[in-house]
Amino acid sequence: MRPTGKEGFLYGVRFAALLTGGANKKVPKDGWYKIKSIAEDDSGIPDKDPSEQNTRRLREGDVYYALKDQPLATGDSLIPMNIKKIAFTTDVGFNAQGQAIDITTQIDVETGSRAYAPSAFKEQSGNINGCVDVDSDEQRELANEFSQINTQTGGYVSIREASSRVHHFMISYRETKTSGETEMWRYFPVIIESFQMDKPVDGVIPFNFNYKVDGKNRPAIIYRTVEDPEDEDNPEEPEDDGL
Repeated sequence: MRPTGKEGFLYGVRFAALLTGGANKKVPKDGWYKIKSIAEDDSGIPDKDPSEQNTRRLREGDVYYALKDQPLATGDSLIPMNIKKIAFTTDVGFNAQGQAIDITTQIDVETGSRAYAPSAFKEQSGNINGCVDVDSDEQRELANEFSQINTQTGGYVSIREASSRVHHFMISYRETKTSGETEMWRYFPVIIESFQMDKPVDGVIPFNFNYKVDGKNRPAIIYRTVEDPEDEDNPEEPEDDGL
């Protein structure tokens, strides 16, 4: 399957109240969850496929799609991820690059080529492009990275001081509800580096920002085979519109 751009969407993530395991505790609904902890014995969190070589099982900080009624043992805990489409977005850029470390010594002279080893770290970055939407709370939170936000309503004036934070996003490259088919998603927590909000004399007012992916929050590309389309719900929107 070769998806096109129209098959995927960018979502903002809001984390809900922690779910803790115990006797008769189960995942309440299908959806994305971030692992807070895993039980040492008899965990209900899925194990790795034994047929897959050079892989590990899920661990704390990882994100996965849990199905309704998955058991949660004592010691298991999950953070529900409520996701909502970001309305002001047009397109999302992403790139990754690594470094090659020069380890050439005199023994390599005979080969006529330098010797290299891959760096342990790769840098992921990109940009998200869209247009100004005055009703978007997500956009206000992004702008709040660089400016205080003043809100006037109902005779009140509220000030939100400028502050930096990690923003959590999910992007789907392909979504499907057909059993046996594969979805492709990317979870990417980011640090905002810069944003642009020009004012042209005509046309759409752009709202664009550049980001770097935060590795400590376990970004991941996720391929998920749909198991049972009857249990698949549309991504649930959070109660508010923030990121």
